[in-house]
Amino acid sequence: MSKIFVTGATGVLGRRVVPRLVDAGHDVTAVARTSAKAASLTEHGATPADVDLFDFDAIRSAVAGHDAIAHLATNIPTGASAMRKRGWRINDRLRSESARLLSDAAVELGIGRYVQESITFSYVDRGTDWIGETTEQSFFWGNRTTVDAESAAAAVTAVGGAGVVLRFAMFMADDSAHMQTYAQMADKGLWGLFGDDDSYMSFVDVDDAAAAVVAALHAPPGVYNIAEADPRLRGDHRSALAAAVGRDALRTLPLVERLAGAAGEGLARSHRISSEAFRAVTSWEPTGAALEQWGRLT
Repeated sequence: MSKIFVTGATGVLGRRVVPRLVDAGHDVTAVARTSAKAASLTEHGATPADVDLFDFDAIRSAVAGHDAIAHLATNIPTGASAMRKRGWRINDRLRSESARLLSDAAVELGIGRYVQESITFSYVDRGTDWIGETTEQSFFWGNRTTVDAESAAAAVTAVGGAGVVLRFAMFMADDSAHMQTYAQMADKGLWGLFGDDDSYMSFVDVDDAAAAVVAALHAPPGVYNIAEADPRLRGDHRSALAAAVGRDALRTLPLVERLAGAAGEGLARSHRISSEAFRAVTSWEPTGAALEQWGRLT
């Protein structure tokens, strides 16, 4: 049994990770900022902790005595907020300031494992080619702080620990704000995802993502993509979502994509993400296929 400290424990990913860790026999301390969220974590067998993730002294005190840290906290904006820099302020701080403080605490206290959530959206467009962890990346102001987050994990590895970065594809989850937005738009006959129909889009079932976090506790240090096994074309997804809401087709909104600017360009890239590297070093296997899950959102 290991003692694991988890941030973002009540988010879309974290609330699936915590019970998996507990079921695996780990002693879990999970960050919760409200009494209701703390009660939910307690019900799942975790010990809730109210910690300011921008206060080093508070972090150091909270993580002392743990064997691993899993930094899963994010605050990714949706809708119009995602098109404005101020909408990303908290998310940027979590990936830069909080990640660095957690990493610094791990190094200072000798905590040997640090797992960092990251993303695949920064990879360049590779058309029909598979994308591995060494594929070139191109950032915009909304995701550039993922570099800081990944550097935090690398700092733990640099002192002999195991820093593990999990670059997740887009979560497929019925309780994700992004997925709910796409379903609501589809009800109105609109396709809310950017990009050409003949380009690839990679998702990961959020339960598979949670299983990857647990598997990361035993993975060699490094950077790993986490995505479904068989990414499909955007056109396939558009047709599947249209069918799920009982429509023949969904229409795009070119003006919205233009207004989204750099954020929209990044989301429109063709990403056929490979998770082979992580599968090769762990027992993790993705089981969910996003194309089959649009019906769960409607």
